[in-house]
Amino acid sequence: MRYIHRNEWLAYGFLIVAVLAVSLPLYPYRWHTFLHITGAVVFLGNIIVTAAWMLMADRTRSVSVIHFSARAVMRADLLFTLPGVLLVLVNGLVMVFDRWGGRDALYQLSWISAALWLFTASGVIWVAILIPAQHRMVVFSDPSDYPDSPPSEFSSALRRWYFWGALAIALPLCSLYLMVNKPFFG
Repeated sequence: MRYIHRNEWLAYGFLIVAVLAVSLPLYPYRWHTFLHITGAVVFLGNIIVTAAWMLMADRTRSVSVIHFSARAVMRADLLFTLPGVLLVLVNGLVMVFDRWGGRDALYQLSWISAALWLFTASGVIWVAILIPAQHRMVVFSDPSDYPDSPPSEFSSALRRWYFWGALAIALPLCSLYLMVNKPFFG
C-alpha cells in the first residue's frame, strides 16, 4: 500500500507484538479481563468513529478532505482495529480456557460460541470486503489524479463500505451484548 510509509508498517508490527506479549496466558485472569474489555472499547470505538469521520468528510465534497479521511481510516484500522481485535480474541480465548470450560464452551451452543461466531463474521467482512473497499476509496480520492471530484468508482466503494461496515458494526455489538448478559442457550 503506497499510502502507508515503510516505517509505519514497522511501528504497526511492533504494536502487534506488544499486544500479543501482554496477552500471554502467564498473567492472572483479571488482567485478561481488563485487556479483553480494553480491546472491545478500542475496536468498537474505532469502527464507529471512523464511519462517522468518513461520512462527515464525504459531505464536504472536498477531494483533499475525503482523501485524507480515507487514508486516516486505513491507518486507524492498523493502529486501533487490528490491536483491538487481537486483544479481544486472544484474551477472550485465554479466559475461555481458564474459566469457562475450554473447548467445550467453544464447541457447544453457548453465549461464548455465539459471540465468537458473530465476531468472526465481522472479521471476515472486514478482511474480504471493507479493506478492499477502503483501498479503492483511497485510490479513487487521490487529489493528484482526481482534482475536481472523486469518480463514480469512489462513490461505489464508499456505498459498499457503508453497507458492509454497518453490518460489521452490528455483529460485534451483538457479540458484546452476549458477553455482558451471558444468556443460556439450550
